[in-house]
This record gives sequence, structure tokens and C-alpha cells, in this order.
Amino acid sequence: MKPRRPRLVPLLALLALCVGTPAHAQYFGQNKVRYETPRFQVLKTEHFDIYYDQDERDIATDAAAMAERWYGRISAALDHQLTRRQPLILYPSHPSFEQTNAVSGDLSEGIGGVTESFKRRIVLPIAGSYAETDHVIGHELVHAFQYDISGQGRAMGVVPQGIERLPSWFVEGMAEYLSIGPHDPHTAMWMRDAAANDKLPSYGKLTDPRYFPYRFGEALWAYVAARYGEEAVGRMLKSAGSSGDASAAIRFALGTSADSLIKNWHAATKAWSAPIVAATQPAAKQATAVIVEKKEVGRLNLAPSLSPDGKRLVFLSERSRFSIEMYVADAQTGKIERQVTKTVVDPHFQSLQFVASAGDWSPDGTRFAFTAVSRGRPVLSILDVDRGRVVQEFRRDDLGELLTPSWSPDGKRIVFSALSGGTTDLWIVDVATGKRTRLTHDRAADLQPAWSPDGRQIAFVTDRFVGDRGVPVSSEGADLGEASAAPS
Repeated sequence: MKPRRPRLVPLLALLALCVGTPAHAQYFGQNKVRYETPRFQVLKTEHFDIYYDQDERDIATDAAAMAERWYGRISAALDHQLTRRQPLILYPSHPSFEQTNAVSGDLSEGIGGVTESFKRRIVLPIAGSYAETDHVIGHELVHAFQYDISGQGRAMGVVPQGIERLPSWFVEGMAEYLSIGPHDPHTAMWMRDAAANDKLPSYGKLTDPRYFPYRFGEALWAYVAARYGEEAVGRMLKSAGSSGDASAAIRFALGTSADSLIKNWHAATKAWSAPIVAATQPAAKQATAVIVEKKEVGRLNLAPSLSPDGKRLVFLSERSRFSIEMYVADAQTGKIERQVTKTVVDPHFQSLQFVASAGDWSPDGTRFAFTAVSRGRPVLSILDVDRGRVVQEFRRDDLGELLTPSWSPDGKRIVFSALSGGTTDLWIVDVATGKRTRLTHDRAADLQPAWSPDGRQIAFVTDRFVGDRGVPVSSEGADLGEASAAPS
């Protein structure tokens, strides 16, 4: 893993798993604000020491099985056995993960996990679904193998080892390839867009932050494994891990130059993406851009929610440069009407859940419900849009995270997803009384709920069937029925 402190520039890097932080900085984590003290216990497996909160035994047991399964896969792929036991510190939610002293620096919500270099510890929160938790464990374990192959970590003040001198596309792209595999729709989307717009990077530009290393790196490693065999991945890592020179590793392990490798990768990418590009139309021909990237407003604008009358838009943006904030804009012109939050100077909100959540307008268009983190705990907030003030809050100290609230058509209730005990379920809160009702309670991930127009059913995304599917459930919590299948 290439160590660096998480930062807002480029902000797209926050949307993926974090890389580790330098060993010499690990001792300063004790200065973080901590709102709760974990009660850690240790679960030992053949290769791992799993540290977990005592209330999360079930998810820790499942995570241990995931970790051992990943160990077998990665060890075989890289032809290597770790030289010592692997610590894995598991937190019950992202807000609790952000308070960890195992690593230094701020851990924003865009950071899914960390593998630090000094003690080679993997630190991560339980994600919203078992599939994502499994992915993060695999991704971070690849980094542990990378550190182990290149050396035993490093002491303070010592010159960084080879793996720490390698570019992010090499390190992070490998971790994504080995934990996701060669066929990933998300990565394919990025590559198809780059090919269609003639923006596939040269070898020299792969290190440019405009080319997201997780996606472009994964795609390049998938090509290498398909063209030269998966054993080439391990050969390149062992060569580059000792030298810190990616181009030399390409020459040594593949018998070709870096430029030739990239040229052939470009040709292969254009070949498989060309039929899809020819059958689709660019977004500019099908939609109108409202909020457009400009130098003065930043690159990240997301989580939009349109008012019931279609005239206003609430969204999150990094246009303030120092943080992700909430804004209200004219939906036709994109003109900003108001900045709603100022998290840099207002300590009330630590995070606006900008990666995994979006808010929702009340049916009368006067209020806006959104989820956030305040003092280390999740909170459902209701904003008076015209006054720009939070007028009501629902705090849930027994839940790990709250996500994607949705107002009922009569404006009396709000449904949302909540993480608890390692699983994400659906809950309803009565806006007037604060009474809550749990709609689902199982190990499936239930996400992105939305009410039917008559308020009798709630549609949501779940992995309880094979793959993610859309499912309706009665607003009173009746039996589930499968609605439609997502593409496989």
C-alpha cells in the first residue's frame, strides 16, 4: 500500500478504500477525539488475530471466515505466505472507525479501510453489506501481502521500502484486481468512458491524479493477468517490491516495455468497448447539465434531491474547497440559493454521509431530511429549507449508521436504512412522536428505500436474493416479495 494521509484534493480519492498512513505518524493517533471506548476481544484463527467489539461477535466470526478465505486466494495468486500473524481490527460502524487510534489522521467517510505499514495492521469498519465488508477485507489483505513481500514494515526515520515508492495505480490497482476480479461493471464504465473520449492515459500519465488509480490500475492489472497469466502479478510485485521501480518490473516480469504494455492495453480496451460505445449516446444528448464542474466550484457535486415542484435542488459539493457541504440551488439554472451547512466551522456535524446517502424533501417542499454524524453518533436531521436551519433531530445511539431517508407521501413518517450488528435494515420513524418501527431484521443488506405513491408499500434494494434486486415491502412490515432483478 502506498502510504499517505487522506486529503480532499483530489476528492475523488475519498470515494475508494484508503491507503495506509506512514509508520512514523502512527504514534499521534491518541490526539483524536473519542466519543466511545471500544471493548475489544480477540478471535484467533489460523492466520489472523481479529479484534472486535464484544457486542459484535457474530459479525467478527463471519469476518474471520472471509479473511481466511481471502488469505488462501491471495496467497495462491502471489505465491507467498505471510511471515507472521495478521492483525485485523474491526469496528462496528464507520463513525466508530473514525475514532481509532490505530492510525493517525482524519478518516473521512470515503475511507473504507486502512492497512498501516509499521505494524501491518488492517483496520476497517463493518460496511453496509456483507459483500462490501468482504471486498474491503480482501483489498486490505492484499496490501498486507504487499508490505510483507517487500519487507517487514519500516522503523521510524528509515528510507521507505520499495512498495512505498510505487505509484498508486500499481499498489491500489492490484488490490482492487485481486479483491474484485477481472470483470467489474464499475471499472468497465470508467474504461468505456475513457475510450469513448480518447482519454486512456499513457504510462507517464497513469500517475496523474485525474486518472483514478483504483479503476485504471485495476483495469491494467486485469489486462496483464489475462495476457500474461495471473502468476505475472506476483512476479511483478516481487520485482517492484524490492526495487520500487514499476517500469523495471514490467520489463523483468513481462519481457516488454511499459510503453508497449500500455499501447496494447489501449487497443484491447477499445476493442471490447467499441460495440457498447457505438450503441449508446453521450449524456449531453439525453440530459441537461445543471451543476457543472468549474475551477471556482470544485469537481465533486453529488447526492442531488429534487424538490416536489421541481424548482429547487439540494445537493452536496466540495465547492467550499475545505469540506463537503450541503447547498440549495435553482433546479433550472443551477444558481446557488444557499449554503446550508458549514462543517468546517460548525462542530455539530462531523460528516454528511456524502458517499453512501442522500436526503429527501418533505411532500410539501418545506423541509429536507438527511442523515449525518454528530459527536460520533448517527443522527437523522430535518432542515427548514427556507430558514436554512435544522428544526428537528432524531438521534440513535444504538445504531451504527443511518442512510437514505425517504418521506412518506403524507409527510408523517420517514423510512431509512440503518446499520446495526453488522447488517443494514429498514426502519420507520414517526416525525411527530419519534416512535420508531423496525421493518426488516436479518443479515441481508436493505438499502435505498422509497415509498409508493399511496404510502402502502416501500421499495428498496437488497442482496437477500441472488444479486442486488428491487423488492417491495409493506410499510407495516409484511412479507417480502421479489420485484425485479438487477443485471448480473
